[in-house]
Amino acid sequence: QWGIINSDNEGLRDFFFNGAQISGFTISPARITLALLLFVLGWPTIEYLKQILNREWLQSADISENSRDTVLTLSGYVGFAALLLIVLGVSGVKLTGLTVIIGALSVGIGFGLQNVVNNFISGLILMFERPIKKGDWIQVGATEGYVKKISIRSTIIQTFDRSDVIVPNSELISNQVTNMMLDDHRGRLRVSVGVAYGSDTELVQQLLYDLAMSHEQVITDGSAPEPRIYFQAFGDSSLNFDLLCHLKDIDFKIIVRSELHMAIDKAFRDHGVEIPFPQRDIHVKKNQELSSQD
Repeated sequence: QWGIINSDNEGLRDFFFNGAQISGFTISPARITLALLLFVLGWPTIEYLKQILNREWLQSADISENSRDTVLTLSGYVGFAALLLIVLGVSGVKLTGLTVIIGALSVGIGFGLQNVVNNFISGLILMFERPIKKGDWIQVGATEGYVKKISIRSTIIQTFDRSDVIVPNSELISNQVTNMMLDDHRGRLRVSVGVAYGSDTELVQQLLYDLAMSHEQVITDGSAPEPRIYFQAFGDSSLNFDLLCHLKDIDFKIIVRSELHMAIDKAFRDHGVEIPFPQRDIHVKKNQELSSQD
């Protein structure tokens, strides 16, 4: 009886440490346990090493914040890939056999994960080419706002109402993107206004010019074109003008437009310039009297 118990214990011990062959793979509980332990300890270690990299080198290096984020993100992915290979090796998975299996499934996986891979590659392009960066004000289709975060799969854009819009990176690469801050924070503002027919157009132009030149956010030092006022069109109910001016910081676009609107309204009222309501002329034709009656 004792011999049977000892034999069972030795069999369990042998299975735990040496494992068993299943479909050509060696399944070893000891190796799997060690691999899981390495993964549980390895991931926090990678995050800790990223913090050291950022604190000891990246923060003191002469690179931008967006470049630091790119280096940290790529370092995390490289560390995870290395950890995954180590875990697979410790667990007893032969990489040569794994390569054959991955190769056999690559076609099906490629079709199924085509969008994921596309977004991944697009994320790498964004990180290295950097057509947009964190903090930029961009417009993608109907979405407009500030770039909050660029990850390897998607980019988060925060709109003016503080909603976070998740945009796949492939859309930022394949579609037209307007970046208001590609080189600097300067930008051009357009303010449209209509005045009543019969208004003094030269007075209107002068008022708009003076208001733009007096605003603190409008560039007036010659480093950008000075404000321009254009008589754009004869509208249905108004004479339409456009005020174009360059701002020191496009971040203040909405505030500057609002302040200019209020200043224009006050200046027009002070000088008797009317901003008209939509007008329609109605002509009523009198019916001709019937020459005969039935």
